[in-house]
Amino acid sequence: MTNAHPVEVTRLYGTTPGAGRDDLWNALREHHGPVAPVELESGVRAWLLLGYHENLAVLQNQHLFSRDTRRWSEVAAGRVDPATARPTLSWRPNALYADGAEHARLRSPIVDSLARVDMSATARTVRRIADELVDAFVADGSADLVSEYADPLPVLVVNSLYGLPDGYGYMLGDLTAIVLGEDSRRGEEAVARIHQYFSELVVRKRERPGPDLVSWMLEHPAGLSDDEVAHQAALINNASHQATTHLIGNTMRTLLTDARIRTAHTDALLPTHELLDHVMWTDAPCQILPARIALQDTRIGNAEIRAGDALLIGFAAAHLDPAVRCDRDGGTGVSSGRRAHLMFGAGPHACPARELSRMIAVIAVTALQERLAGMRLAVAPEELRWVPSPFTRGLRELPVTFTPGEPVAPPRRESAEPGGAPEAEEADAPEDDLLGRLLHWWHDLRV
Repeated sequence: MTNAHPVEVTRLYGTTPGAGRDDLWNALREHHGPVAPVELESGVRAWLLLGYHENLAVLQNQHLFSRDTRRWSEVAAGRVDPATARPTLSWRPNALYADGAEHARLRSPIVDSLARVDMSATARTVRRIADELVDAFVADGSADLVSEYADPLPVLVVNSLYGLPDGYGYMLGDLTAIVLGEDSRRGEEAVARIHQYFSELVVRKRERPGPDLVSWMLEHPAGLSDDEVAHQAALINNASHQATTHLIGNTMRTLLTDARIRTAHTDALLPTHELLDHVMWTDAPCQILPARIALQDTRIGNAEIRAGDALLIGFAAAHLDPAVRCDRDGGTGVSSGRRAHLMFGAGPHACPARELSRMIAVIAVTALQERLAGMRLAVAPEELRWVPSPFTRGLRELPVTFTPGEPVAPPRRESAEPGGAPEAEEADAPEDDLLGRLLHWWHDLRV
């Protein structure tokens, strides 16, 4: 974004209002039209797409708008280092940051391997994991549904699709939480350990393949290198983890705070899968997706976009666009429009795991409703704390109380408590297997 652009630039960083940024998106639309100049960090500028159709057009056109952040003028000017920037501004050698033929080469093993997943068996795995997580707190009568449930569940499911026992999933979830935390020193070590997890996972699956995503990607005709497979496996986890966590959390918050939605759901007027669509319209976990880089000068609305400028995909703003704004059905407060929301993207980079993510969220919400009788918020709604990010809409925690219940999962040979490595898994991890050593290292930190 050059000096020729409007000087009035809105900062997206800083404290997130408890009510979200909907008022900001509407104000920006009224002032600027379908695209507005914003600042991601001090001195780092971009364009935020506010219109639904403008967002859709940019998502679908990779010939004019690249996903490769190395093409960004902020990178060329040295204001952003894609190798060390936070994940939202970084570049990695995976399908998310590639275009054209390279994108197709990296994406096809992901898509084809996900297509081989037995969804019925995976649904049983999701429910088993959900029940075991609930079992850890059901007798207490209280829980934080984010840290104790919605956060570990997606990563445990993906870990199972890698063909690994739950202990490795708890480790990966623990390391991911450190990366997203505020301790930068611990975060750097956790990033290195996560890289080790995926690198050694590929080594293990190369030596001992099985019916899992990593083994299938290794044998795919695209012929990815081991390092490329590791990066694609990491992408599957990264893309699914936080989005699914906050979809579950935001859906449960909606049920606990919106009486009209709760009544419609209880009266079977709003099935769970439609409830998820409502939340993805009105409380989307992904508020902004970085970024598409303009490959040539163009004009969008009143904005003169220059080659090298970054355009941020504004999911939340697009869902508020009067051109597609959902009506409310029958006084229930339910958003119509069904699955036309942009939660899973569109075009060449549309999420290939959308049905898996939806299934995880449906089962997660259903399990909580079936297991936690009398569930209610443990704090006033206005006391709930949000993740301080313009990119994500999700709760730091969702404290609830409920009538204490009994565990339902049958006893297992190994402990599967969050934060504890199952004993049987440790015994099965050979000392000359570096992934097994990583599990031992992590478990030693927990005891």
